[in-house]
Amino acid sequence: MPAAGARDVGVGAGAGVVSGLFGVGGGLVLVPYLVLVRGWEQKRAQATSLVMVAMAATAGLVTYALAGSVAWVPAVAVLAGGLIGALLGSALVARLTSWVLQLAFAALLLAAALRLVTAPVPASGDTIAILTPATVAGYIASGVAMGVLSALFGIGGGILLVPLLVTFFGYDQRLAAGTSLAVMGLIALVGAMRQSRQGATDWRAGVLLGLGGVVGGVVGALLAQQLALVVLAWLFAALLVLTAARLALTGWRARRPLTS
Repeated sequence: MPAAGARDVGVGAGAGVVSGLFGVGGGLVLVPYLVLVRGWEQKRAQATSLVMVAMAATAGLVTYALAGSVAWVPAVAVLAGGLIGALLGSALVARLTSWVLQLAFAALLLAAALRLVTAPVPASGDTIAILTPATVAGYIASGVAMGVLSALFGIGGGILLVPLLVTFFGYDQRLAAGTSLAVMGLIALVGAMRQSRQGATDWRAGVLLGLGGVVGGVVGALLAQQLALVVLAWLFAALLVLTAARLALTGWRARRPLTS
């Protein structure tokens, strides 16, 4: 395997570990690598990273499922909302002031990080919200928000979904991560296929990155089963802060006067 190919597999594995450990899209790691190191255009990088995310999420999901850390019925409701949100987000991309949204989303992630490290850590996933029409509507709304923000910013929706599941639905960190992966794999695959029609998805590179992502996804998921819930919460809060900083920096650099 050429050196560049081996490096891609290695980076894919690292992104997969992040995905499996926290239930988020490894694109947080992969997209900056493809843009800054490989010199790819942003749209191509985001579209191709979805292939790796789909593969890594599926591998991690199997590990979480075997450990009983997936809430399947809520995942279906979130998935339905996520697919709707992805379509809405794609339609809104050209109509909204993206830098304002980026700064607002960064503030939201910081608030979520603060909530995670200050709120009591659930002892287990057995205390999650009982399914009622209201909670099902809440899951669907969470999926819509996840899909919209993922489409707008090219960020895996798990970075929003996991805090929502923990904060509003009583999930522990592991159950939230496993449920997030159950949703993310299919949404990422659909996104990669949609963007492939525009020639943005590099399937060969995506699969190569995904091979590493599969290994990393399993490793990250296994590691999540071993770490204490409080440790997982603090590590995830740190990831939220880093993501918020990246979004805020990008939004600040791209800001434009709202009036001429």
